Amino acid sequence: MPSKFRKSYVCYYDGQQEKMYFEHFAKLIKENFSNSTVDFEEVKKLKVLSKLSTNIPKIAVFDYDNKPKEFECKVKTNGVEPIYTSLNFDLWLLLHKKKFSKSILNNDDYQAEIRKEFGLGDTDNIKKYENIKKILNQINLEDIERAIKNANEIMNAKLEDDKIKIIKGKKPFYYYDNPSMNIHNFFEKLLREIAKNGAKDGR
Repeated sequence: MPSKFRKSYVCYYDGQQEKMYFEHFAKLIKENFSNSTVDFEEVKKLKVLSKLSTNIPKIAVFDYDNKPKEFECKVKTNGVEPIYTSLNFDLWLLLHKKKFSKSILNNDDYQAEIRKEFGLGDTDNIKKYENIKKILNQINLEDIERAIKNANEIMNAKLEDDKIKIIKGKKPFYYYDNPSMNIHNFFEKLLREIAKNGAKDGR
């Protein structure tokens, strides 16, 4: 019988979408892998997270939001792994249902596609709690794997000369103009670790 697998993170989230998504991911792991648990403990302020003394990995989940100075400041936060989407988290949600590689100008430009792909009304506010729940209820592990695949294809098509460099400590951190993200790397690595502990329940 596979050994128990437990992974914990201390997190800062930019918004409600991110927080609810990570909680949903933890729920999916619990439902599909009886021997695996993932915990995300929230810290409300990024500055508090960076100063927290703990051996548990610290992550910050945030958007680019067309605010380069704020974005780069968050990336540089000491002792915290930056997990980002550009322009915003809507892109990551959309990739669960379709590949979307078009560059956009405004933060709201994904919303019509989100409403269409997740069966919401034409004027529904996708940031509203009830609608976030409706979206997440349509995302399973296979959808997350699809989002990872779509994100990898988008990022692999980027040109080396187009990357933007940030110095984080002694290490460089790179990102690109939208669409751009590294959130898929986090979930791809974590799912790989979980899979090593055994097959999904009932498979």
